[in-house]
Amino acid sequence: MNAFEFLSTHRGVLEQLQTLPVSPTDIRYLDLYRDYTRLKDEGHKKIYILQYLSDEYNVDERTIYRVIKKFSTKVDV
Repeated sequence: MNAFEFLSTHRGVLEQLQTLPVSPTDIRYLDLYRDYTRLKDEGHKKIYILQYLSDEYNVDERTIYRVIKKFSTKVDV
């Protein structure tokens, strides 16, 4: 499959992705956000969650705040 065929096949999804406040590169944070929601649902304090995720995923706390904000945004599809 070449680039043209890929884009043609996935055109609808890619057009929809252009309107969202996320980037395809944000996929690397899916597990981080999943762990954040799990820990939050378990009742852990936010400071503990941030420290744990920072150590686990080797990112700074500011990055975690940005991911949480971005992934919590409501989108219309």
